[in-house]
Amino acid sequence: MSAVNVGLVLLSAVSHSLWNILTQTSRNSRFFSGLKGVWIIFLSIPFLAYYGFSEIPNLIWMFSLISGAIHGVYIYCLSRAYQESDISYVYPIARSAPVFVPVVAFLFLGEMINGLNALGVFLILISIYLLHFDGHIIQGAKNLLIAVRDKDLRWAFFTLGTVIAYSIFDKFAMDQFFHLAPETSFGNGIAFFFLEAGFCFIFYNIQLFLSYPFKEVQLVWQAEWAKGLLGAFATLGSYGLICVVLQHEQVGVVVALRQTSVLMVVGWGCFRLGESFGRERISAALITIIGVACASWQSN
Repeated sequence: MSAVNVGLVLLSAVSHSLWNILTQTSRNSRFFSGLKGVWIIFLSIPFLAYYGFSEIPNLIWMFSLISGAIHGVYIYCLSRAYQESDISYVYPIARSAPVFVPVVAFLFLGEMINGLNALGVFLILISIYLLHFDGHIIQGAKNLLIAVRDKDLRWAFFTLGTVIAYSIFDKFAMDQFFHLAPETSFGNGIAFFFLEAGFCFIFYNIQLFLSYPFKEVQLVWQAEWAKGLLGAFATLGSYGLICVVLQHEQVGVVVALRQTSVLMVVGWGCFRLGESFGRERISAALITIIGVACASWQSN
């Protein structure tokens, strides 16, 4: 990967960690997600008007609708997974996408990554699991295998499937967008994000208001409207930049590099909440740095 694209993915990871923190600290994370979605829809109007609605090919409108539907299913599956199973089982399954995305990308997109890039993907995944299992990665993996047999984790695996699906589909869509408009790749990425996120959160908010009383949702929205706006900008930076990079880089490496957001959230917990670093967190940080270097290495 080029240094610029590595920087964009890492900036995306920072933005990803920010909107996760904002969501986690909301008085109701589901209501907050709906509020954030409304702000994203409002923000999309001036940008898409500037980009030019007529400049967006019909094919991209169709792709963004499909992508929005997949992202909507992802949000639903993740919320169901956390309702039915403990986070200690759901989280490592949902975060296992870097293992599978390169394989699926090879099968459906013909992408191939070199050995050093593959090593980087593996190291980043190890660092995530090292953090999640508090350094006891072997015992944690054993517990996870036991949970797969003994617990109902179908929603966690559905979540993993949707992450793989939207990663592969969005890569395909952005390749097509770049082919149709190669001179405006940055604008392409932001435009596609606004379109798919708009469709996603229309679906999401319809389901939200069918499930909860309007006044209950309204109270949270009134109290957290500014926080929701910040979350919308963070989400734009999180996935809008990914859509930009997907036009130029392989999706397997991009997905792996984006997982560094996990380490950033842990860092926030250490500094903001006074949590201790611990050997496993220092080790995970070092492994992540090495993994990013390997995953982004360009062979001649």
